[in-house]
Amino acid sequence: MKRIMTGIAVGVFALTLAGCAAESKPAPAAATSGATAKGVAAPAGSPLAKVAVGMSKKQVKDILGSPTDENSYATGKAWIPFYFGNDARRTSYYYKGMGRVVFADGNIFGGGTPEVVRVDYDPTESGTAR
Repeated sequence: MKRIMTGIAVGVFALTLAGCAAESKPAPAAATSGATAKGVAAPAGSPLAKVAVGMSKKQVKDILGSPTDENSYATGKAWIPFYFGNDARRTSYYYKGMGRVVFADGNIFGGGTPEVVRVDYDPTESGTAR
């Protein structure tokens, strides 16, 4: 019996190591400007093309002006115990006729610096939060 249990433990350990050693594809690099969830970049003439991932809210407002509307919401990361990252909350700025800019807006403790994580180009944007 001891021999069978040792064999099972060795097998589980080998499978664990094999799973850790498996080569995985790297995640696609985030676009630095004008990228949408569908991967369509804003045209060069659009003001949204000047907005890049990592910009602050002030930088975005300097480029695009005040948003038509905005919306703030908690992400699933807000429920992770001891999560101190910057993505427990998100804020979306809506710009009528242009699209929206999404920010990672801090952690549940109020810390973190808001920064752009996504730019959605949509010329049919209504400008109101959904």
